[in-house]
Amino acid sequence: MPVSSSPTSPPHKSDGCAHAIRADPLSGFFPFLQRQLLPLGLLTVAAVGMLFPEPGRYINSLAAPKYMAVSIIFICSGLLLRTDEIYAALSAWKASLFGTVSILLLTPLIGVFLALRVPMDPNLQLGLALFCCMPTTLSSGIALTTQARGNVALALLLTVVTNTIGIFTIPFVLAMLLSEVGQVELSAAGLLVKLCFAMLLPLAIGRYFSRFIKTWLTANRKTVTMISNLALISIPWMKFSQSSNELFQIALPSLGILIAAGLLIHILFLLLNDGASRLLKLQREARKAVVLLASQKTLPVAVTVLELIPEQVLSADTKGLVIIPCITFHFGQIFLDALLATRWSHR
Repeated sequence: MPVSSSPTSPPHKSDGCAHAIRADPLSGFFPFLQRQLLPLGLLTVAAVGMLFPEPGRYINSLAAPKYMAVSIIFICSGLLLRTDEIYAALSAWKASLFGTVSILLLTPLIGVFLALRVPMDPNLQLGLALFCCMPTTLSSGIALTTQARGNVALALLLTVVTNTIGIFTIPFVLAMLLSEVGQVELSAAGLLVKLCFAMLLPLAIGRYFSRFIKTWLTANRKTVTMISNLALISIPWMKFSQSSNELFQIALPSLGILIAAGLLIHILFLLLNDGASRLLKLQREARKAVVLLASQKTLPVAVTVLELIPEQVLSADTKGLVIIPCITFHFGQIFLDALLATRWSHR
């Protein structure tokens, strides 16, 4: 006589399914955490640095960790930099030329002019102006151009060209900016040498070694990105810790004005680049790339430049205040451009 299975003894397979169902929430949480590591990390270190500043102040007093973090950021950027498609974008010379001029000249001039007239603390004005002087983003612009179905090869070209040229132009632009706001005179040549060693050399090293580990990089791009983001997050943590006393004195209305100013400046950049792209009669895909890339500014380069400015020019406490507009502007531009890229992808 066949033995029937007892209703009170569910098969072992069902237990496995139930276990998998219970594990689903956690399995979905970690990929989300990995994708949102940079924004969540920046918010976390801002709170930790202000509430528990002693560890960050100690690390900030040591030179080696700061320079190691900067080197890691740009070695990882070099490893992840895809340049194979750049040559395909050279034919779109009008888009390439205008995008480069807008990133390195037009948006810095307009951004600095507006930032220095926002009614708020001079150090916050300086941070907003400094961020406007930066080249385009190292990865966000390319990702958003892909989402918007734009010319990704052109986005790659603008990223590589402007971040390379920017290493040589930023010191002189920044020296003029600091003299305009009455800060101690900055040696542009000295900052240029520091930027070459801190940014250009690690970027070249990462790009050189990427050719030997292509298969590994393809499988581990997320891991390399996470390492880069952790290194980037560590620098604001030190700055927030160093300036925790001053940060607590910023009034909420001033913070609101700062966020609104960053959003408005970025919207102006978008309108300017979109209007110019239409006047130049750029193709739709090229116009999307130019509007996104020429309107964005890069946080890693801004953080690095700020770190390399001598303390005789900007004190450690001042740097903690100056970095706030860079972070709020970064959040604002990514939020707005994600909405724009999503809209373009659906049209």
